Amino acid sequence: MKNFDLQAYLKDLETVVNIDTGHYFEVGTNEVAEFFKKKYDELGFRTEIKYYQNNHATPFVTVTNTDCDHYDVLLVGHMDTVFAPGSAKERPFRIDEQGHGRGPGCIDCKGGCVLIYYLLKLMKEAGELNFTFCVAMNSDEELKSTYSRDYFEELAEKSDRCFLFEPGRANREFVSQRKGGNNYLIKCHGIAAHSGVCPEKGASAVLELSRWVDELYKRYFLLDEGTTINIGRFDGGADNGSVPDYAEFTISLRCMTNERLAEINKDILDIPNHPYDSRVTIESILLANRPCMTPDEKTFEIIHLMENVGRDLNAPIEMLCTGGGSDGNFIALHDCPTVDGCGPCGSLLHTVDEYLIIDSIEQRLDIMRETLLRIFAK
Repeated sequence: MKNFDLQAYLKDLETVVNIDTGHYFEVGTNEVAEFFKKKYDELGFRTEIKYYQNNHATPFVTVTNTDCDHYDVLLVGHMDTVFAPGSAKERPFRIDEQGHGRGPGCIDCKGGCVLIYYLLKLMKEAGELNFTFCVAMNSDEELKSTYSRDYFEELAEKSDRCFLFEPGRANREFVSQRKGGNNYLIKCHGIAAHSGVCPEKGASAVLELSRWVDELYKRYFLLDEGTTINIGRFDGGADNGSVPDYAEFTISLRCMTNERLAEINKDILDIPNHPYDSRVTIESILLANRPCMTPDEKTFEIIHLMENVGRDLNAPIEMLCTGGGSDGNFIALHDCPTVDGCGPCGSLLHTVDEYLIIDSIEQRLDIMRETLLRIFAK
């Protein structure tokens, strides 16, 4: 992209990667929010930091070039990471011998947030911003966007299309579809008893839920249809001498369609009505949900345009479906055509080995600039 300064990009990326923005780390999340606000203020755009329900650990940054309440395009990224405070000091941003950027959140999703800024900066300088936009960056995406979901759904209603700057994949793919998912907590209250003297008087909560773990995997771990279930945590019991009177486990469910998600949700919430041991009491609690991000006809029009852009730039465009969720799941639900994975490419997200492919940065800028130019060509 003409006039793109890679070193300036990397310097800004280093700045934000070296600030911890893990779960509810208020100092870091606000520092990064203020960093981006200042950068966009300097470009003369309208900027705002919001706090949903006065939770000051999860700032929500918006940037617009219009005072109208409608946007031609919504550009989305998230500033938070999954890493605990101290991670940035332990693993500060660096470029390794393979030409990869390293550091907490470098690709998920700070690299994408910085890319949005440079995309708009360069298009503004070139006089190419002939469309209205809203940039939206939250600080709780890794927490299922507990506080920011309402903001995204409101913006989706006001936007004609959306590009999310979550990571592009290591093979340079974009993301056109994401599974929906629900998280649950299942609790069981049994009856305690001495496991040696009178075990028959007890009703084991661990045994009850163990049976349900087996049953749920049989019912809903169905790779052929794209449905998966994972029991992430199982706790219960105490001393070996006692029949356990309490146990619980968590469930992560992923589905390809909202219809299938609703069907299984009904079944899981109905578990308390069908205990294996009638003496126990079960609770089934829905903790969080993300609807499916499913492409529609308008989305496929954007994808087709991007494929043409890729051919012309000698950067073939491929789209994929992933089981991971993003804020695109909420946005696409509101008839806002959404393409995800528009950020720089990389891999090993949510691990200490996370990396960003440096030579994908300018390529992504070129693709997204040309895509926007063609969408809004006069």
